[in-house]
Amino acid sequence: MSSSTATHSVALMYHAIGGAGAADAAQDPHYTVDATRFAAQLDALVRVAGGATCARDWLAAPRRAAVLTFDDGHASNHALAWPALCERGLRADFFVNPGKVGEAGLASWAALREMAASGMSIQSHGWNHRYFTELDDRALREDLRRSRLAIEDRVGAAVTLLAPPGGRMRADLPAVARECGYAHVLGSEPGLLDGADAARALPRMSVTAALDVATLEAWFEGRGIARARLRYGVLGLAKRTLGDRRYERLRERLLGAGDRAR
Repeated sequence: MSSSTATHSVALMYHAIGGAGAADAAQDPHYTVDATRFAAQLDALVRVAGGATCARDWLAAPRRAAVLTFDDGHASNHALAWPALCERGLRADFFVNPGKVGEAGLASWAALREMAASGMSIQSHGWNHRYFTELDDRALREDLRRSRLAIEDRVGAAVTLLAPPGGRMRADLPAVARECGYAHVLGSEPGLLDGADAARALPRMSVTAALDVATLEAWFEGRGIARARLRYGVLGLAKRTLGDRRYERLRERLLGAGDRAR
């Protein structure tokens, strides 16, 4: 893929969708995009990027495209995001925690199978959303294998992609993931997709509740990426200084958000 084409490939990281049919449990308001705003964003992707696809399909044939991903497996992914995607002929990856599937506010296995049957990609977000940085080598490998095999068994499709919960990952996660049967890791660091290098985590742009269409369109023109990377670096420094749990308690006090801080 040429560099000029690569600059127009961006992976977006969504979480929950808000509105009628959405469950409030397990949703972080900071990352919950209103259904009307979400529909406008999808229409913008069709206009500026020619549509959107899932990372599974993009990695098989990298090209100019918008890549859509969803973390955590909220019930709203099935109730609201999936119908909106199908209406526009778009695809996305849904990264789920098999140890939590079906809990309050989260999609069921039946819902995930229905989405997979329509062409959506169901992938791994770890077993139960525990941060990988809290696991030793043995526990990490057990978590990765257990999650992949459980999703493959319950959904009936290959699981080749991994997204670390909370974006927390060690430097060798791509190598460890390959040992456990994954082909690629998708991280939370902002950036443009510039290839399908399995030796590093692929970048994703985080979509928050306040993201407007103008900013989304700018990303696909390569604008605003450096600013997002700077913010990510500042937050990363805060996490390393405070530690994940102290950082989250501070974030909850400041934002009134849930426990899935980025």
